[in-house]
Amino acid sequence: MKLIAETAWHHQGEFAFMHQLVNAINKRTKADIVKLHLTLDIDEYMAPDHPLYEDVKIWLLDKDQWKEIIELIISGNKELMLLFNDTKAVEFGMQFNPTHVEIHSVCLNDNNLLAALKQRLTRETKVVLGVGGSSLYEIENAINILQHPNMVLMFGFQNFPTKYEDINFAKMRRIMKLFPEFQFGYADHTAWDEPNNILITLLGAALGMDYVEKHVTIAYGEERIDWSAAVSIDMLNEIKERMKLIEACNGDGLLRLNKGEQDYSIFGPMKKAAMLTKDLKAGQELEKDILAFKRTGQISDMSQVEALQTIGKEEVTKDIKTGQVLMRDHLKEGMKGKIK
Repeated sequence: MKLIAETAWHHQGEFAFMHQLVNAINKRTKADIVKLHLTLDIDEYMAPDHPLYEDVKIWLLDKDQWKEIIELIISGNKELMLLFNDTKAVEFGMQFNPTHVEIHSVCLNDNNLLAALKQRLTRETKVVLGVGGSSLYEIENAINILQHPNMVLMFGFQNFPTKYEDINFAKMRRIMKLFPEFQFGYADHTAWDEPNNILITLLGAALGMDYVEKHVTIAYGEERIDWSAAVSIDMLNEIKERMKLIEACNGDGLLRLNKGEQDYSIFGPMKKAAMLTKDLKAGQELEKDILAFKRTGQISDMSQVEALQTIGKEEVTKDIKTGQVLMRDHLKEGMKGKIK
């Protein structure tokens, strides 16, 4: 499970701030991936009548600035993730071979943007689709256009002030079942001052996510764009440490018993074992009324099911005393091949 440090528009066009933020993420956080929102053509992304148009136009970083930021990430030990808002951003950003690329939910069915991205993808590139606030029809349409084998569906949307019921983990679980061939992520946007911020993030992670995303800031609580969901460096690191705990608890998913389960399931001291309620002579057949299941200090190598399978079918090969547990070597050939 990987942790994505989201920068978004938090820079507000201030290159020095963005440089400091990315440098801090690189050097001080345990995040695995640094995510940038790449926008080069404001008029392809947004119409002039949008209330944020004039602000966003001022906030745009130029190619040289983006190149410096991207190279800063590449020179560190983090993976690069680029979210594209326009086709020029795709053309520019893909030359840096990002490990992950994203189409935001607001652009999910922009066919021109999807087509531009599709032309430049490699099979190895992870394609993240932001699906927060999107219908199944919209999600499936984007999937069908891209036809990429390495996709991630990213849940989550801006939720300030936090409304727990709007997070809707139950809906996420249902969608995950519909697309078992994909990986999944949870982009948590819980309010920065919500007491349960980290808990809610981890609950999302525990759904079986492959990625967790958080806005992060070096100006915690300061009113900037995206500040409402941005956590501090220390909070981000705490989330990463607790994600490791979730991964450890998830285990390997194998159905065979692991060492801990085997120790817990020993027949006798832990699980009840089959014990003789009366003496039995060699050659006599096992009967139901002479077996009782009890926890005991003795250890048996037979499960309760296996012991029941011997009733009326097996003769014992040696004398067994009352209070002894039933063992495989009490039976013909140690029950080889007969216990199912």
